[in-house]
Amino acid sequence: MNPRFLAISMLAATGISLSTAVAADDTTTTANSAFIRKLVNEALTNHPKMDAAEARTQAAEAAVRTVRLWEDPQLMLGGTAARKSMRMDDGDIMVGAEQMLPRRGLFQAEKRRATAEQAMQGAEQRMTASDLGLSVAQSALELALADDLLRLQAAELRELNALVDVARERAKNPDATAVETLRLEGELELRTQTLEAAKRQRTRLGLTLSLLTGRSPRAEWPELSLPNTVSAEPSSSALLARLEKDNPSLAVLRHKIEAAQAETDASVQKRKPAFMVGVESNIYSGGDLRDVMFTLKMSLPWFNDPIYKAETARTNLLRDAAQHDLASEVRTLDGELASMLTEAENQRRLAKAYRTQVLPRQEKTVEAVKNAWVSSKATLLEVLEARRMQLDTRMEMERALAAHHAALQSLTALTGGFALPKVSKP
Repeated sequence: MNPRFLAISMLAATGISLSTAVAADDTTTTANSAFIRKLVNEALTNHPKMDAAEARTQAAEAAVRTVRLWEDPQLMLGGTAARKSMRMDDGDIMVGAEQMLPRRGLFQAEKRRATAEQAMQGAEQRMTASDLGLSVAQSALELALADDLLRLQAAELRELNALVDVARERAKNPDATAVETLRLEGELELRTQTLEAAKRQRTRLGLTLSLLTGRSPRAEWPELSLPNTVSAEPSSSALLARLEKDNPSLAVLRHKIEAAQAETDASVQKRKPAFMVGVESNIYSGGDLRDVMFTLKMSLPWFNDPIYKAETARTNLLRDAAQHDLASEVRTLDGELASMLTEAENQRRLAKAYRTQVLPRQEKTVEAVKNAWVSSKATLLEVLEARRMQLDTRMEMERALAAHHAALQSLTALTGGFALPKVSKP
């Protein structure tokens, strides 16, 4: 079970009781998928994490345009200091230009690397959106669970007040004592303080959700409730197919492999010689052209061949590491998917059992013990214990319901349901 839901459930823990199930009324808002999707869209629009991810994506798009086929040409100017006769014969001003010829193989490899890095950054943006969406969904469910527990505690106070009234009437009997009344009044005060603490915790949860969605920290959230309906989960094969296709973290690793392969190809191209063409002209300052010379230059990369080979080996190893990372991530996510499917199904069945089998019996038990106490056939301790058991059942049902929906939201995140739409490659 998600520990975050367990922590909230403990807001109404020890000793609270309820004789009948408390249902949300028409004024509450159900934290269903449509409501959560709306909050997720707010977060994706307003959260600075998304602004940062968008800026990095745009930077990666700009990086694609920085890859160039032609290097900058070079201009050369020079002069000769000599006797006038020599300068008149050979010229005393030298003008030249040089241009490296395009290395199309290297250009294409670097272009593919930049494109893969752009796609990888886009997948990173989708992964950020997915993580943020899951945080919003969990926070919304926590707030809904807290509101359900607040309603339980408020109903418990009303029940305890009724029991206090009964105890006070019983205390009027000359043979009775005030012990039961004092015990219930102490219990009532304890539950009142527990309710106030739960309200303060609810305020904190609302603040967390406001910060995630970009609302004002002082924004008032409507009273929420957990969806009461539970349904069977999609088939594992369908979810596995969606995970393989749409999970953002897998997309990041795939594009990382593409970038590593392109970098390997670029390192191979760097081992090939580069060619440069040039033209030089000698001119006499008096205005006459003396000669023009055309040049062809070639780099000699073989002197650094061990270095180039080491670079190629490095990029190959990085590509292999990325491939292993992808295989490892697939296994990890497959395990998480199976775990979430099992959790969702277990909690669905548990919530159903509590609602249809256990809770009705507990309610009948509480009512019978309460009537026996009124007729002096049972003790106050038996009443309180029966009510605690009944509340424990109710609380476990709420926890199971919350855990079920939390597992469904985790499945949504794993299969890319919260991610931004995919952007096609340029």
